[in-house]
Amino acid sequence: MKEGEFWGLTPYRLSERLDEARKLHLETCLLTGWFSERFAREERLQGPQTYIESMIERPDPKAEAELAEAMARAEFHRMAASKGIDVVAVGCESRIGGDGLVEP
Repeated sequence: MKEGEFWGLTPYRLSERLDEARKLHLETCLLTGWFSERFAREERLQGPQTYIESMIERPDPKAEAELAEAMARAEFHRMAASKGIDVVAVGCESRIGGDGLVEP
């Protein structure tokens, strides 16, 4: 971190940055230890791609689509709430009164 960046941060943001750096350092140490132990137990080492692929999970397209849908729904509800609109989920229409307003 450069000096100008340091002085430009609020105490809260600085503590967040330091926490992130500590977490990254800890994860690096744990991963290094894990690989060291794994390599020590193998009789014959394989290519690096084998080890990298075993650590990286392939993203599930269905899970990504579901997450994107949930995020879009949450953003929609947040925008509606900021305008004072109560959004009724499908299947909850029984809560709507005769005047068209949602009953508590």
